[in-house]
This record gives sequence, structure tokens and C-alpha cells, in this order.
Amino acid sequence: MKSVLYTMMLAAFLNPFASSSLTMSFPDMMREFGASTNDMAWVVEAFLLCCTMAVIPAGKLADIYGKRKLFYIGSIVFTIISGLMCFVGSVEMLTVYRALQGIALGIVYTTSMSILTLSVPVERRGYAFGMIGGMVYLGLSLGPALGGFLNYYYGWRSIFVFTTLLGVVANVMAFRSLHKEWVHTPDSSISMKSLLLYALGISAVMVGITEWVRFWWSVYAFVVGLVALSVLGYVEWHSKDPLIPVRIFVSNLGFTMSSVAAMMNFSATFGVGFVLSLFLQMIMGFDSRMTGLILCIQTGIMVFLAPRMGALSDRYNPSQFARWGMVLIGLGLLSMAYGTFTESMAIIMISLAIVGIGVSCFAPPNNNLIMSSVPKTYIGFASSTISTVRLLGQTMSMALIGVILAHTIEGMSALQMMEYNSTVALVVFGVICLVGAIPAGVRNMRN
Repeated sequence: MKSVLYTMMLAAFLNPFASSSLTMSFPDMMREFGASTNDMAWVVEAFLLCCTMAVIPAGKLADIYGKRKLFYIGSIVFTIISGLMCFVGSVEMLTVYRALQGIALGIVYTTSMSILTLSVPVERRGYAFGMIGGMVYLGLSLGPALGGFLNYYYGWRSIFVFTTLLGVVANVMAFRSLHKEWVHTPDSSISMKSLLLYALGISAVMVGITEWVRFWWSVYAFVVGLVALSVLGYVEWHSKDPLIPVRIFVSNLGFTMSSVAAMMNFSATFGVGFVLSLFLQMIMGFDSRMTGLILCIQTGIMVFLAPRMGALSDRYNPSQFARWGMVLIGLGLLSMAYGTFTESMAIIMISLAIVGIGVSCFAPPNNNLIMSSVPKTYIGFASSTISTVRLLGQTMSMALIGVILAHTIEGMSALQMMEYNSTVALVVFGVICLVGAIPAGVRNMRN
């Protein structure tokens, strides 16, 4: 079990690290390629969009052809694409490669969660998911710091050299530790109609949310996405071999509510670092290095505490950990809002610690609830659901920030509006988490 866990931990690290490590390199890339900020925004959006679109089909394909096989494909493709990105010569090619990298990592993350669930005994799953959660937070916190270091001393291409090496290590570990093929529905197939409806729906919804503030047509894209997903839901409800088993959302309340709670959690927490980064530098006057160190209070606690909370959720009711974790996050964000309103660094730092404890209490037990609430035939779909709600939540979080930061009040200066809007954003995020505590507490586990 340990060798599989270590392999999946590295896989869990790859996704957040790959998505966050380039942020400090964008100015250098813009100068080299003559690119605009909108060009760089599409580099980010292409990664997130393709990763989101890949996870559901990847879960289905893994059930048909084998989870180990799909994991190998995703990991090998990620490594090859990372190597090719060292030689990219235009922002257009960078965007294409990042899209392919997103697809590969969507496959890796989805299959890794399934493999971990099937490899670890039920009584140890909380601990395992806690370790995975710790690696996700480590990737999120190390990404900008290590990416910035590599970019400063060796140039932005060195980041892809590093991720290529990580990919090679992940492949070696996978070939040495994964000796079993998990195939649950070999006679199943993927409907091309369902696949096209899913791709259209999820991409239109994500683009509509992401571009909500910038473009007038975003609302129409969002509506088209909702219509496509509604049609997909109708088709899948009546399908004997669905791509998305929508009936499970009606029949399995625990699975549905835990998934909703996860999306609300990511909607509320993903954008906190962005809001605080702007506030601490533009209002409080800290430089980027000190701002990064302050934000590490939350991530450091999560890296340390998440495995331990996961292990405790193996012994006690995980739904209660998830519920009170959401409550702690909500209270931490509301107190953080008070800290930004009063410009109190002590309150902000204490609030970051509270949020870190809350996320550690919520994430591993809630993932355990999702993966343990379905029979083995739906493990692939459950894993895909975790990935999908995470990415949708991240997208919604940034969309909320865009809407809030675009708000203006006559008579207020730009800095005053930044301070006011930062407080409003944290209040909104805190309320979302407090409401999210309701679905987080629903329990309906199956061994």
C-alpha cells in the first residue's frame, strides 16, 4: 500500500504545482513573445478548461480499459508535453501545450484517486486522503515560490525542465508500484453524443463564468452551457450506459451533498490568496516576498494537519469533521474580513491559521465521504466528480472576485475601493462556507 500511496502523492503534487508554478513567469513570457495579458489569461484558462473537460471521460475510460493503463497514458503524455514546452517559441504554441498538459493531468488526477481508493483499506482511507490533501496544498504553496526561484535564476523554461523530471520520477514510481489493473465495466462504451454535449456544456459554462466581467457575450455562453448540460442530463437519465450516471445524484444523497460541499469550499477558498495578495501589497505595503511568507501560514498548517485530520476521520464520523471544518473556514474568513477592514495584521494572520485548520478538517474527510459513498462500479465517476467540482469551484471563485473587484463607489479612490472590495469578497466567501456546512454534514457511506 505504501508504494502506491507515495506514487499517488507525487501525482497529487503535480497538478497544483503545474497550474501555479508559472504565475511568477508571465511578465518574462509576455516580453519574450510580445504577448498581452489576455494572451496569458488564455494560457491559464486553456489549462483549467481542458483539465475539467478531461476528467469525466477519463473516469469512464478508466472503468472500461483499466485505471492503471489510463494513469500510465496521462503520466507519460504529461512528461512528454512538459519536455516539449522547454522549446516552445510562441504564445500560441504555449497555449496549445498547456491545454494538452491539462488533459494529461486531468487523466492522472482522476485515475490516481480511483487507484488510491481501491488500494487502501476502508479503515485507512481518511489517512490516505489526508496525505494526498497535504501534497495538493504543498503543490499550491510551493508552485509560485519555486517557480519564481527557477524563473529568476534560470529562466522560465527551467520550470518545464523541473516538471519533466518530476514526470519521469512519477512514471518510474508508477511502473514499480502499480501491479494490478482495475477494470470494472469492460463491456461499456462512451456515447459520442454525450461526449459532445458534455464538452460543449462544461466549456461554455466555464468560459461564461471566467469572462463574465470582460465580455458582453459571456452570459450567452453561460446560458448555452446550461442548456447543453440540461440536455445531457436528460439523455443520461434515459441511457442504459451513461457517460455521467446522473441517477446517482438522486439516489445517493451523501455523495451529492459532499460533492456540493466540495464545490462550495473551492468557490470560497481558492480566491482568498489572490485577494489577500492584492490587499497586503497594495494596502498594507508589503513586498511580494513577505506577502508569500504570510500566506504560507495557511498552507503550512494544511500540509502539516491534513494527514492527521484524515487519520482521525477514519476513527470518527467524517461528516462531522467536514461540517465543522466548513464552519471553521467560514468563521476564519469572516474574521479575516474584519482584519482587512481594520487593517490589523494580527487578526489577518490568526484568521489564516483558522482557515488552514478548517480546510484540513474538511478536505480529507469529505473526499473520503465521496469516494466511500459509491460502489466499486462508480469509483471512476466519483473520482472524476472530485476533480470536476474542484475545477468548477476554482473558476467560480475567480469569477466572484472579478465581479466584486469591478464594483465602484462614487467618491472612493482606487485604493479605498480595493480595501472595501477585499473585505466584501472575504465576507461573501465566509458566508458561502457557513452555508456549505449544511450539505457537508450529510453522511451516506458504503464500504
